[in-house]
Amino acid sequence: MKKLMFTTIASAAALGLAACGSEDVENTPIDDVDELVDADVNEVGYPVGGELNPDQQTAFDTMDRQAASDEYDMNYDAIRTERVANADLSTGDAMSGSGSMDSSGAMSGAGASDTGGDAMSGSGSMTSASSGSGMSDMPSRSAMDFGWLDRNDDGKLSVAEYAIWAVPVDPTDPAPNDAKKPYMTSEEINQAGETFFYFDQDGSTYLSEQEFAMARNSAMTPS
Repeated sequence: MKKLMFTTIASAAALGLAACGSEDVENTPIDDVDELVDADVNEVGYPVGGELNPDQQTAFDTMDRQAASDEYDMNYDAIRTERVANADLSTGDAMSGSGSMDSSGAMSGAGASDTGGDAMSGSGSMTSASSGSGMSDMPSRSAMDFGWLDRNDDGKLSVAEYAIWAVPVDPTDPAPNDAKKPYMTSEEINQAGETFFYFDQDGSTYLSEQEFAMARNSAMTPS
């Protein structure tokens, strides 16, 4: 009889603990939303504008598309040069620490080679490696803030500077050697211009930091 009572009590206790455990799981606060939300939800999308008012429409219609295209190409080339140079510096820093020098001055370790200087042919080979490695010439769009896009540091964004972020253009697709000017098509220039002038609230034909923030906020949508 005592054995039966003990078994019954033990079973009841086990059920009670199981119920408490289930309740604790359901009521446990979630500190990290990323555990439940796909990381892509917070990625930056593309700007969403609206119907242009008459003044905005006039500014869009009279936009100097050739000048915007030329400025975009110039900015793109400068960005590509910067990124290749930074990749070369990173590669050089990594390689400089991979070997060591003995008392005779000979290289030993991971950087050693029987072919001597030919193995380390200089920055030209590293440039080829970095530019041909599939690295995008543009950083991720989420990393493009107002200060980075403002290529001439005048405190405002032109259509061409804005287009770097606003238009899905990457001349390295399908391969870096296929990149040819002009990098933007007429349709892509118009695509950038339509949302640019929509967010140009003061009609200055430039975007201030606040106006760009409005464009960026319009792009913060689930992907």
